[in-house]
Amino acid sequence: MKDEPVHPEGRSEIEEHRDEQLIDDISKELDMIEHIRHDENPDWDGSESALVADDDAEEYEIPETGIKISYALTEDEMYKCLYHSRLYKTKGKRAIVQTAVFALAGTLFLIMYFFTDSQYNQYNLFFGIFCFLMIAAIGLVPRFHMKSLAKIMADGKTVEAEIYPTHIDIGKEEGAWTVELDGKAEIAEFDGIIMIYDGDRSFAVPERVIEPEVYNEIKAILLSGTMPEEN
Repeated sequence: MKDEPVHPEGRSEIEEHRDEQLIDDISKELDMIEHIRHDENPDWDGSESALVADDDAEEYEIPETGIKISYALTEDEMYKCLYHSRLYKTKGKRAIVQTAVFALAGTLFLIMYFFTDSQYNQYNLFFGIFCFLMIAAIGLVPRFHMKSLAKIMADGKTVEAEIYPTHIDIGKEEGAWTVELDGKAEIAEFDGIIMIYDGDRSFAVPERVIEPEVYNEIKAILLSGTMPEEN
């Protein structure tokens, strides 16, 4: 049997020819696949997508989408906000208890004045009147003061805020501040106004300034990031 020619690197010419034929066949198959892809999707440019391992990929922070609102509070809205701002204890259990105590004391002093013949009747009359004046002061004096403040504060100044799923940015530059919607701030709704209490500060949004298209979204964000007001 005649020996086959041997390639200098140790491979026979037949093996080398067979490999070249195989490579040529593979190349033809790839060309055919490329033509088929081009016919099915003429816009495809021949590029390929590849998945990158997490270890090699950079971490990118996805920016939050905020809803911007801009408005000016009216004098009536400002008064309502002041009334619910906890500036005065004119509502709630404390005001009720104070009113009840002064009413009871004033009634007792006046009963003693009208139905007893005591040498201290002038004092009974004085303290009876004083108690009822205090009841008027508890309810009326703060209201008059808030009316005056509301007239001054409702100066047409525009309030700008951006509501995000995790926080609210209020104002700009030096006067800017942020309410974190992490469940610690409190929320209350009254007379068409949504009010958020964050420590000793508060933020009010009239429902009239919220566009109907985003109303439900804003309400959902505010309610999910706060807790109901404690009375």
